[in-house]
Amino acid sequence: MTTSMEIHWPEYYHPKHAQLHVRNETLIPAHADAIWSSLTHAPCWPQWGRAQTSVQILNGDGIELHKGTIFSWRARTLHFDCTVVEFIPNQRLAWKGKCGDVDMYHAWLIEPTDEGCMILTESTQRGGMTWLTKFFNSRNINSYHRRWLEELKKQPECKKHR
Repeated sequence: MTTSMEIHWPEYYHPKHAQLHVRNETLIPAHADAIWSSLTHAPCWPQWGRAQTSVQILNGDGIELHKGTIFSWRARTLHFDCTVVEFIPNQRLAWKGKCGDVDMYHAWLIEPTDEGCMILTESTQRGGMTWLTKFFNSRNINSYHRRWLEELKKQPECKKHR
């Protein structure tokens, strides 16, 4: 990864303050606009073979994430209420969210390369029982994000631009 691939962490969510921090990256042989389109059409995420996942956009057009979009995201037994806080088309997407007493931040970076785009996703959590659950949740979230990246590679928008 190059140095331009750094998350713009709000101080509160920075990994140095987090009880849980997960980082994943992959190369996707597709154009940034194709990856961006797949990533920002959040209501389609459950169709990516992501069992027990649902997304509902609560404001805006209801179809696509934008800066300020509020959405409800369920993954297995967890329910997050999220707000998109960073939105630079084809480059940066991030949201903050809440699940009970847990605060989370999830960021995505897209950087074009000669082979397609390098995708970096990082998330942090703090508060609630995170101090305890981090011992098993880190591995689960890491695995979840790896699968998310693999499914992103398979999306039709990403495939047709190879």
